[in-house]
Amino acid sequence: MSGKNKNKKIRRIASDIIMICLAGIVLVSGWKVYTIMRDYKANRDIYNRIAEVAQPQGFTGDIDFDALRKVNKDIIAWIYYESTNINYPILKCKDNDQYLHITPEGTWAVGGSLFVDSVTERPFEQFNTIVYGHHMQDGSMFGHIKKLKDEEYAREHPQFELITPEEKYHLRICAFLNEPSDSDIYKTNFAEDDIQSKQEYIDMVRTYASYVTGEPMTLDDRLVILSTCAYEYKDARYMVVCRMLPWE
Repeated sequence: MSGKNKNKKIRRIASDIIMICLAGIVLVSGWKVYTIMRDYKANRDIYNRIAEVAQPQGFTGDIDFDALRKVNKDIIAWIYYESTNINYPILKCKDNDQYLHITPEGTWAVGGSLFVDSVTERPFEQFNTIVYGHHMQDGSMFGHIKKLKDEEYAREHPQFELITPEEKYHLRICAFLNEPSDSDIYKTNFAEDDIQSKQEYIDMVRTYASYVTGEPMTLDDRLVILSTCAYEYKDARYMVVCRMLPWE
């Protein structure tokens, strides 16, 4: 075989190997995309079923907690945010890993559940309550909290709805923060008479906030902090600080 023909054969083999490798990469990438989309759909299907149990006629503020407790006794509240995917139960947990990737039905899912910080002594009854949820790329769970990076969006959509078995609340947005996961904002269980620490916490929220709305925060308020992952830097978190106001 001449040197020219040998070089042609080598190039052809190299080209075939490259094509096989590229095809393999495409197949692997395609499989990863498929599994991600499959998992997202499975997560949505689960929560669609739960929503039908809780509110067969869509969100009206009337949540069937008796039916929900048959799904999972750890469900303690429901949260809704108009014009987003946020329409979910909130669970209590024994530790912050329990529902990280477990749905209220007890099955594994990438999106897991929304849950209150496990150390919380009296969820939604004390000075502040922290609720965690995944930032899913399809906008599910707390994925749409990123919309609130835009202050104008917050002013146009100023409140979430929180329903507990005892009461219905508007969660009026007070501030939006982008903080690290070890931020001092993740403090809870203030003593009822610890006025100084509560005021320092409110002042800290205002100082750290990307923006504050015109909604006041006072020592008599009950605050709810909605927290999810952000991706501007390592271990970043979005936090929306709201005050609870009973429905009239």
